[in-house]
Amino acid sequence: MPPKSGAPRDFTYADLAEETNRFANVLASLGVSAGERVFVLADRIPELYIAALGTLKNRSVFCPLFSAFGPEPIRARLTIGEGDVLVTTPALYRRKVAALRESLARLRHILLVGSAEEIAGTPAIHDLRAMMAAASPRFTIPPTADDDVALLHFTSGTTGTPGASSLRSTLIVWRAGTRTSLDSRCSCLRRSRTPAGCSPQPWPILIR
Repeated sequence: MPPKSGAPRDFTYADLAEETNRFANVLASLGVSAGERVFVLADRIPELYIAALGTLKNRSVFCPLFSAFGPEPIRARLTIGEGDVLVTTPALYRRKVAALRESLARLRHILLVGSAEEIAGTPAIHDLRAMMAAASPRFTIPPTADDDVALLHFTSGTTGTPGASSLRSTLIVWRAGTRTSLDSRCSCLRRSRTPAGCSPQPWPILIR
């Protein structure tokens, strides 16, 4: 039984591993492959983070959308970013996406996060929680390449058309690894000398 909206939900790391595996399997079952773009329009609900990690496991590209955006900023980013999948809630879909649907020719799948009652009667969508419940909690992550695009972000668009910026897998892995294993700090990431208080690190070797 899905929890009521707003109710606390606790996740262990094992739960998170299984849920992200299920999401990756949902993408695979829909034919979403490496390099295809998965957008999420939601508040900070668990499915936002599950979708982010599950998308990366599938070697697809994750792109978050600010839930306060109006319909036009959403349409622009989905169009520019060539969105293949959109994960959102029934309320946000009805208020901000439904009227745009016909103009988003590339958007193949919309996955709604909500109760069966909230989703019932919404045409041409998928019930994400139902699909995840039926998906396997096991997923084998395929090999990734250094130049695989992992994340897609946009500029604010306040002065014109929003611009897209992509992050590749190798940068994300390098950043996570150096921060945890080498005690990297933002202030010393691009310095060859060690600032006071930072552990000595071989930055000239790592950054090239």
